[in-house]
Amino acid sequence: MLRIIGIALLIAMVLAASGCGGGTSAQKSPPPPPPATSVVVTPANVTVFQGATVQFQAKVVGQGNQAVTWSVENSFGTIDSTGLYTAPKDASGGPTHIMATSLAAPSAQGSAVVMVAPIQVKISPATITLAPGGTQTFTETVNGLANTTVTWSVQEAVGGSITDAGSYTAPSATGFYQIVATSVADPTLSASATVTVTTSSGRFTPTGSMHTARGLHTATLLADGKVLFAGGATRADPLCIGGIASAELYDSVAGSFSPTGGMNAARYAHTATLLPNGEVLVTGGFGSGVDCEDLGTPVLTTAEIYDPSNASFKMTGNMAAAREEHTATLLPAGKVLITGGNDENGVGSATAELFDPGIGKFTSTGNMASPRSEHTATLLANGRVLIVGGLASSSSNPLAMAEIYDPTTHAFTPTGNLVIGRFGHAAILLPDGRVLIIGGGTGTSGARASVLTAELYDPSTGSFSATGATAVDRGGSTATLLSDGTVLVAGGGGSTAELYDPVTGTFSPTGGMEIGRAGHSATLLPGGMVLVAGGGSRFPLASAELYK
Repeated sequence: MLRIIGIALLIAMVLAASGCGGGTSAQKSPPPPPPATSVVVTPANVTVFQGATVQFQAKVVGQGNQAVTWSVENSFGTIDSTGLYTAPKDASGGPTHIMATSLAAPSAQGSAVVMVAPIQVKISPATITLAPGGTQTFTETVNGLANTTVTWSVQEAVGGSITDAGSYTAPSATGFYQIVATSVADPTLSASATVTVTTSSGRFTPTGSMHTARGLHTATLLADGKVLFAGGATRADPLCIGGIASAELYDSVAGSFSPTGGMNAARYAHTATLLPNGEVLVTGGFGSGVDCEDLGTPVLTTAEIYDPSNASFKMTGNMAAAREEHTATLLPAGKVLITGGNDENGVGSATAELFDPGIGKFTSTGNMASPRSEHTATLLANGRVLIVGGLASSSSNPLAMAEIYDPTTHAFTPTGNLVIGRFGHAAILLPDGRVLIIGGGTGTSGARASVLTAELYDPSTGSFSATGATAVDRGGSTATLLSDGTVLVAGGGGSTAELYDPVTGTFSPTGGMEIGRAGHSATLLPGGMVLVAGGGSRFPLASAELYK
């Protein structure tokens, strides 16, 4: 009997513990999870000069053990076991990340962002235009050094004089001169400013900036006086550049840019040609930079047309060959001659095509005597087209040979050779029918050099002859025929500009630009001013200036 009572009591205890049998005891809650571990690094964002140090701290949340290990992304500088970071002495940039990893919970990691600023000397203004004997006071800024004093000098022996306080007096001779500020604390650090001394009244003044920074783009004067900017190059990834599809219009009355319809394909190093009906034909070029590190930037066969009446681009027929750094020339009959250009392997083409706006298609025409890219094509007064210079491939020497395209026979025939083979030059038809060839590059592929000299092509004799030379190297410059018959040559790596006088065959300084440019555009506006805009590729510019 006692055994039965004991078993009953045991069952009752089990039922009570399990909450059965009508018991009212509350169920116990499970214990809370341990707190998550995280790492907080301070300061979270910091800029440090080259070679300087900054102390980082790490707090490990959720752990009693506060120990961490420190590391630097991409070894951009060093950090010790206490969190003391030392920036690289010979590099700047970023952002890079400082990481702190918990020893107690290695999956927990915190980070901070670091920018490394260069130790440098800056001069203001960076460019200035003065009359002979004019004066200008320059100021310096030294970043990253405790001693911020500098010594002033003029690079050219005949470039004028400057005082210890930075007060400069220009020489009586016109030309381009460099003002140099050198750090007293570190004489290896210096900066220079460019001075243009000129008697020319021509000056550049800033105008509105583009909505999109672009270089190696096209700029086309439309029938209503506005300028269409299309495409251009931009940095696609650390190793390559790619095209952009956006377009915008410049209004010279308002002095401002406004967006317009974008192209159907991103592109740079393309062409844009104003057609007789007011539309604009855009052809070829490099395409998008998406995945160009692995695949390369594609070269396009596509073409499209901008219609100002509805501010939009529409696709048209494709070219027979992919082309970049080719030429497009409007012929008197209204068709557009397309010549040469590189393919994706950097090999130039000898082929040529004609675009017929009436049917929106390209058809092949006669081949040139040599493959070419980065050449020029100039419509002569007699309706023929002069093809000059260029490269047969990216590894070849520049071409000196020139040829003439006859639209009536669709044939190319050789003409006189250049005095110096060149590529990437400019060609301008002068009022007297001659063609001015300016600048560009020459030399072997391993030793390219800019060409200072200029040449004139005379259609009556079919020959080239030397004319004056520019005062400075100008790779990627522009050349624009002004209303008075002179030619404005601007930029090409620097901010300076020169005027070519076809009567005297000489170049002389004119007012300099506000900023150095290469790969920019220059467009003669209806009122006689020149609009200079953009430039660059990996780091393109959005700014624009007017020359008058």
